[in-house]
Amino acid sequence: MTQTNPLLTDWTSAHGLPPFADVTPDQFRPAFDAALAAHKAEIDAVAADKAAPTFANTIEALERSGRALDKVSNVFFVLAGANTSDALEAVERDISPLLARHSNEFYLNAPLFRRIDELYRRRDTLGLTPEQMRVLERYHTRFVRAGATLDKKAQEKLAAINERLASLG
Repeated sequence: MTQTNPLLTDWTSAHGLPPFADVTPDQFRPAFDAALAAHKAEIDAVAADKAAPTFANTIEALERSGRALDKVSNVFFVLAGANTSDALEAVERDISPLLARHSNEFYLNAPLFRRIDELYRRRDTLGLTPEQMRVLERYHTRFVRAGATLDKKAQEKLAAINERLASLG
């Protein structure tokens, strides 16, 4: 699939632009599926790291993750916003709940949040640059606002609401 789907290949056009002329709506779902799976594996690897959390093995690792998903999402949402069609709208209806579920799984990943929370609690002793401190604070805030500190029942309810809203478009 990656050899035939231009969304999943390295782009060799000028300035690394996507090959828009080669992209068709039916290529988005398999590209999203592959990119979501790759990002989940990257997230799971960070969450399962047995080493003590550091800025490098947690925050920097998360910052490097999801490149394929960013790539596919950016192309899709540019096209859906600038040159939509019935076919792209159908893909959007199909993929929106999947993206919401993926986001829920990310922000409600308890082992991952424990790593981030530990770093956050020790932030003043980590010798972080102001930029690193800000990135750590933003991660922690996003996880808390997304429900990482809620009990399991409340997290499940919040996740269901997020997925339902995404399916409504």
